[in-house]
Amino acid sequence: MRGRGRQSAVAIVVTLAGCAPATPSGSDPPARIEPSAVAVATPSPTFALGQFPDFPTGVLPGSIAKALQAELDAKIEAGTFSGVTAAVVVADRGSWTGAAGSAGGISLTPDSRTPTHSVGKTIVTAQILRLAEDGMLDLDDLASEHLPPELGWYDANGATIRQVLGMRSGIPNVPGADDNYYPAEEAQTAADVFRMLPEPTVPPGDAPEYSDLNFVLLGTVIEHVTGRPLDAALRSDVLDDPALDGLVYTVGNALAADGWGVESTPASLARWGYELYGGSVVSEASLREMTDFQGEFYGLGTIDFSGSGLGVGHYGLSSPTTCCSAIILAALPEEGIVISVQASFDRSSSDPLGHVNLLARLLRDAALP
Repeated sequence: MRGRGRQSAVAIVVTLAGCAPATPSGSDPPARIEPSAVAVATPSPTFALGQFPDFPTGVLPGSIAKALQAELDAKIEAGTFSGVTAAVVVADRGSWTGAAGSAGGISLTPDSRTPTHSVGKTIVTAQILRLAEDGMLDLDDLASEHLPPELGWYDANGATIRQVLGMRSGIPNVPGADDNYYPAEEAQTAADVFRMLPEPTVPPGDAPEYSDLNFVLLGTVIEHVTGRPLDAALRSDVLDDPALDGLVYTVGNALAADGWGVESTPASLARWGYELYGGSVVSEASLREMTDFQGEFYGLGTIDFSGSGLGVGHYGLSSPTTCCSAIILAALPEEGIVISVQASFDRSSSDPLGHVNLLARLLRDAALP
């Protein structure tokens, strides 16, 4: 990974958005935030967004590891999830990975690779910001200025790249899908997806309207600007780190930009969150852009989790055809903690995003001194 230095940034936070079973990856409405079941310690701030030290080389103490694993086991015993993997990284102290239960009839281990879904949007966001830092585009450019020839006819509703990153483009969803499916489930190529869209009904604006089509568009921008397929462009830049080898694109083109076909081990997913929000992937200015929520739930490829004490990050949820898994990646800047949870659940389960949010909070509490 090409380091950007660990630099300071300001974290501004709101609540969230993520899909629910009735409205999966395409529309991410706010998930319900329940009060934490565990009293939360509030240590004096030690770290900050963009100021994490180098990734800790050791593991968390055995007593903490036991407590973290017990939280996973309890969720399986209660029937909340059928399977779950998780990772916790605590700056200057160590890391932990764990697993419990099974997915698709296969027992999960800490090395199991499972979907990230929309958490993959954080990777595409970082790549767009890198391209901006390198002068290959500007966030205030019209998105249509950086599209490949096969999309030369598409004006992206007159939205800027910044508006597309922030779900503020007004680009509509694919009609007839009820926002329930990934674009890749509706068409074979990104160009085919955009040919399916109706005329926009609202102009670009200040309020986010969650749609995976924004990130499919950004995937085409990355491919056009770099001259490489999406997975190759990412692997040669923001994912150029052996520690992230467990984070894999099973789909190589722009249709994967919204998280379709992206899988990760818990260790690599948490490592990605630590490096991104800790300051090693993009600059201080870019981190400020990502976490400037403007009073809304969504910044640039990042959700505000401050309402549940989880800082910043992103959710992910399967569509009906890829059912059923829910994901959270959360970074708590002041505590220097990053948590990933990748859970499988029964199709009839209610509020899976609320459940992964709660488990992340329980892991946070167990990891605090």
